[in-house]
Amino acid sequence: MNNISAELRIDPSAVCQEIEGFIQSTLDKLRRDGAVVALSGGLDSAVVAALTVRSLVPQRVHLLNMPERDSKPIHQKHAKQLANHLGMQLITKRISPILGAAGSYRLLPLRFVPGRKMRIKLVEFAKSKLLSARGTNLLADRLQPEADSWLAKGNAYAIAKHRFRMVVIYQYAEVRNLMVVGAANRTEWLTGTFSKWGVDHCADIMPVIHLYRNQLEQLAEHLQIPAYIRFKAADPDVMPGVADKGALLGDFSTADQILYGIENQFDLDALRHDYGDDNVDQLLKLLELSKHMRESPYHLALSSLGVSHGEV
Repeated sequence: MNNISAELRIDPSAVCQEIEGFIQSTLDKLRRDGAVVALSGGLDSAVVAALTVRSLVPQRVHLLNMPERDSKPIHQKHAKQLANHLGMQLITKRISPILGAAGSYRLLPLRFVPGRKMRIKLVEFAKSKLLSARGTNLLADRLQPEADSWLAKGNAYAIAKHRFRMVVIYQYAEVRNLMVVGAANRTEWLTGTFSKWGVDHCADIMPVIHLYRNQLEQLAEHLQIPAYIRFKAADPDVMPGVADKGALLGDFSTADQILYGIENQFDLDALRHDYGDDNVDQLLKLLELSKHMRESPYHLALSSLGVSHGEV
């Protein structure tokens, strides 16, 4: 069996030092007065916030939480606790009015369902009906939905939240001459489990995008991120009934090992033998379907139209 788990082990101290230097040098290069991190209450943004504070000192870092009406109170609580842990103030900007004005909440009938528990049950029921009808993978389906389907509307409902968060954090940053520090990791980047043009995609710097989720967990332990964040599910917190990205991928540990094997051109038959046909095939499909999400319009045009960099 491939010993990929050993390959994914990192030297946390060395990696932190490298990332902190990268954050500092980029801030100097961009001539910003400080940095802002969107702190969700999850592990990724907690690690990035800690690294940013360590590299720039607290006085130059802003932590911004942007909840809306579907946001779980526990994540807001954890964001505030983490800010206190870092010796920082948490700035809160609610985005529900923006989403309401844009018509986002009207995309799904959840507004007619009383109570969070009932809304969760409705979404879980819809997911089970969708999967039984199509017999396919939900993550892959969301990357190729049918027009005007409930899945397409669900995509728009969820993704709009991160896109408006991107607008809000950039407005906040530009007024104060701050660098926006993003928290995307390599696992979600490769599988398309992020919102294109959202706050988890757009930033001035993405200092942990080269690290798989499992490697971020190693950094979190080294940085002494509190257990209430380290050991909870990776909740995208954009819709009731969708509470764990890791579970959708099977689990992060297995997904990371398969992705590492695919990226490093391990024999696919060997990977299928070690990790299962379905697990490997799902990730291969997600890699292909999400490819466009990792390409800028500029580079996509260059490659498609056969134009060299010097001609544009």
